[in-house]
Amino acid sequence: MAKRRTSKKRRTSRKKQGVSILGLAETAMLLNVATQTMFRLNPLEFVVGNNSYMTGSGTSAVSLKELFKSNQHSSGAATYDTLEVIKRNFKSQWFSGALQMAVIPIGFKFGKSLARPAISRTNRLLNKSGVGTTVKL
Repeated sequence: MAKRRTSKKRRTSRKKQGVSILGLAETAMLLNVATQTMFRLNPLEFVVGNNSYMTGSGTSAVSLKELFKSNQHSSGAATYDTLEVIKRNFKSQWFSGALQMAVIPIGFKFGKSLARPAISRTNRLLNKSGVGTTVKL
C-alpha cells in the first residue's frame, strides 16, 4: 500500500509583542546597581561623565570618559589608576551589589504576580487602543 500523504501543519503566527515597561524598569534598576557598585555613579552620570565632583583627583567615581582617557598619560598610569579605583569600589560594595542584584528580580516577580489583574486589564486596554503592539505593561 502507498503511504498516505499527511498535510503539513500550519504554523500559527505570533503577534508582535510590545516593549514591556516593567521589564525596562527592572533592567534600569539592575543597571543602576551595577554602575553604582563598580563606578559609584548612576548610569546617566556614567555615560555623560561631566559632573564637577568627578574632576578632582582622589575621587572614587569613574565615568566612561575616564575609562577611555588614555591620551593624557602615555605611560598608561591613568588607566592603571582607574582600574584600581574600580577594583576598590567593587571590593567595598560587592556584597550590597550582589544582594540587590538578587533581590530586584525577585521583587519584580512578586510584584507582577500581585498586580496581575491590573496589568492584564491595562494591557487589554492598550491592545484595544492599538498601542498594544508597541507598548505593554
